[in-house]
Amino acid sequence: SDMDFVISLPAVHKNAPATAPGDLEGRNAIIETNQKVLARRLKSEYWLDQRSIKVIERTAVPVIKVSTKDSRSRVVQLDLSFDAKEHHGLEALTMIRHILEQLPMVRPLVLVLKQFLLDRGLLTAYT
Repeated sequence: SDMDFVISLPAVHKNAPATAPGDLEGRNAIIETNQKVLARRLKSEYWLDQRSIKVIERTAVPVIKVSTKDSRSRVVQLDLSFDAKEHHGLEALTMIRHILEQLPMVRPLVLVLKQFLLDRGLLTAYT
């Protein structure tokens, strides 16, 4: 499967980007989301497959999908998202851990289901 990372920024950095340039930015200001800034910076990382970097912003929770380079092991798929009020990933993690503690037989079922969806191209939330 993949690894999901939730990036939690301090409150001061959680404000939405400006929709128009302000006095300090000037008329030619570039308005970028946190996802676009991070994706641009990830392009210089040698351990990532540059062709795999995709910013998916038109979803409830925008995500950056990226893969590591093959290094004699296997490629790892990474999903990077920023914590926001619409983001419930950390809450879901707590719930899943609780369910798996109560019903350990669910784990193999979930793994089979995830492989089934992956084989049909339906594993991503935005498909």
